[in-house]
Amino acid sequence: MMKRVLLILPLFALTVVCVAQTRVVESSSRRQPGWINGLEKDYIITVGSGSTVQEAQQNALNMVKEQIVSAVAENVQTTSEMKVQETTVNNISSYLENFATTTTTTSGPVPFLQGISLSRVEEFYWEKLEDRGTRAVRFNYHLKYPFPRTEIWKLVEEFKKRDQEMTRQLDDLVAAADNITNLDDIEKNIGELRILADYFMDGRKDKANLGITRYTNLYRSIELVELESGLGELKYALRLGDKFVNTARRPTVRSECARITSTVNNKDHTLIKYDYFNCYEDPENNILVSYRFGNNNVQKNFYFDITADKAAIFVNEPIRLTATSTDEGTIGSSQISITVVAKYDAPFTINKVELELSGQPPITIDNVGQKYSGKGNHSLTLNINQPLNAEATTTSGRRISMLSGYIHFTSDKTGERKTYRVYNHTYTTSW
Repeated sequence: MMKRVLLILPLFALTVVCVAQTRVVESSSRRQPGWINGLEKDYIITVGSGSTVQEAQQNALNMVKEQIVSAVAENVQTTSEMKVQETTVNNISSYLENFATTTTTTSGPVPFLQGISLSRVEEFYWEKLEDRGTRAVRFNYHLKYPFPRTEIWKLVEEFKKRDQEMTRQLDDLVAAADNITNLDDIEKNIGELRILADYFMDGRKDKANLGITRYTNLYRSIELVELESGLGELKYALRLGDKFVNTARRPTVRSECARITSTVNNKDHTLIKYDYFNCYEDPENNILVSYRFGNNNVQKNFYFDITADKAAIFVNEPIRLTATSTDEGTIGSSQISITVVAKYDAPFTINKVELELSGQPPITIDNVGQKYSGKGNHSLTLNINQPLNAEATTTSGRRISMLSGYIHFTSDKTGERKTYRVYNHTYTTSW
């Protein structure tokens, strides 16, 4: 027995020395309350330290929060169906225990901690301590916080309910990634998933982060699709994968030469109107439409042709006349073949052809009604029922023969009537 006492004495002496190194220079009351460092039913008793009394007070309140979270954790027994290598990883009790060590003054994502405040403290006591050797000052702040057993069960049920709601919200948000119809939902859902990723501390955190990645990747699949456009008007839609989607965002629209006059967002398409009076005939004329989604630029150049409605023709090859009937020096009937060259793609219709051959009355062919479309060469073959003097019109033995005339045509898109002047153009005959 004597030996045991001798062993204890050095430890006691060391404790006395440590205590003796600091002294209380100020306190909130003359005597230290009896509840300090004790245990009382339906109360949480904590102490916090700091370089100021305010810091010590806040640290004491944080300790209250940590003990409440730990008390709830001890009474929560639930798991989810999320498993990794057949091991349950979504244990709420474990989650709360982890959270208890990271509690902050803002109460973090656990809503029931928001009701914990100094106004509910039943008793407090603080001390100002000074180190005898270094003269350093520290504060200890003691709190006696009411926390009856009935409140624990209330908080347990509150936490379970909220946890289930947030798990359900997580599942719904992840599933919604496959059914996006409004692009604005992507950013909104990413924001909600980030809140959930901060809230969860188990396998659901990984699920939330995976959901964020899936939504972010959707931006890369957005494309702009031209629907139908006419010169001066562009209609397009946004497509995500194999379905059309919409957005309330207005696009950024610009062009090197065209002037944008209006941009209208409709539910299923966007309509842009513009004038092109300052544009030259350049195949690179375009309107650049762009959107900013998250950190991604979605854009497309929509090209337009200012000649799309224009109709213009000319003739550059010799015109050919072929006899279909002859009678003693007279061509009773014939055919004329003209290679008509279209300068643009716009459709047009040949209405009438007039020819003037030297020494012959004018030849007029009405009601031609021949339609053409597309840039390049087009063949026009017409019957001439007017008799021609074979000797006067033949090109045989002559170095060059020329005719003049007119080709009358109409632009099918604009209805504009035009005339091409054939002047001193070479021709050949079969006679």
